[in-house]
Amino acid sequence: MCRMIVASGNIDVSKILESITLMARDKNALHELNKKNQGRWRHADGWGIAYLNQKGNFAIKKSPHAIFESKEIKKLSDLKTNFFIAHVRKKAGSDISLKNTHPFRTRHAVLGECVFCHNGVIKDKILFDTQYKPQGKTDSERLFYSILSDIAENDDRKIASAIRKNLQRYAKTRGSNIVLSTKEKTYISMKKNKLPKYYGMMLGQGKDFVLISSEKLKMFPNIYWRFILPGEVVSVQNGTASFSISREKKTFLQKIIAMFR
Repeated sequence: MCRMIVASGNIDVSKILESITLMARDKNALHELNKKNQGRWRHADGWGIAYLNQKGNFAIKKSPHAIFESKEIKKLSDLKTNFFIAHVRKKAGSDISLKNTHPFRTRHAVLGECVFCHNGVIKDKILFDTQYKPQGKTDSERLFYSILSDIAENDDRKIASAIRKNLQRYAKTRGSNIVLSTKEKTYISMKKNKLPKYYGMMLGQGKDFVLISSEKLKMFPNIYWRFILPGEVVSVQNGTASFSISREKKTFLQKIIAMFR
């Protein structure tokens, strides 16, 4: 189980790092798992960041240690980039190790280099193309490969469809949300879950930047925030504040069934 932030556009990396550290210390927001004891639901089992460097390539730094105990984080505060992902981990099933720490990275035949973060615990057997060789033991890394295995074209609609299909395919989970990034675009989505605050995702819009976060961030109180809804796929144009939201089109029969639920 994890906390994540995606930041794109004219961003202040130091504020993003401070925000993800607050979440890791369980000092940012209340949710279903900390409402009776805020401060004890810490995400101390590793941290990772991915960002686009000056050449437009992904750079990744990871550690299996708690972000709030890391000296390296202070050195990263002056980093200049227009696209940044941060992730902190609370282990659930697999060991604390560098290989189990997000974000994960691999190359896809059509999309090119991709990175991935996940929040959730999946208990189903996760299937994927044999070309992908997991380095760690997490369900998250396998979900990454499962999604990529279903993508055959670099088309936003088909990528969104593959993400939705995979989030629905693996039903043995209390909640699941993902961040999938290529060098050009980032896709964020979540499935309907039993803990909507903890497994939710928030979208924050600034004047010249956009944030996607596991929680509404204290460090950004004066921007517009909204929940990402289950089934929505947010597509961010990396390095900009531009994004779009696609929603699953329901058939007439699905609409009728929904009316009687």
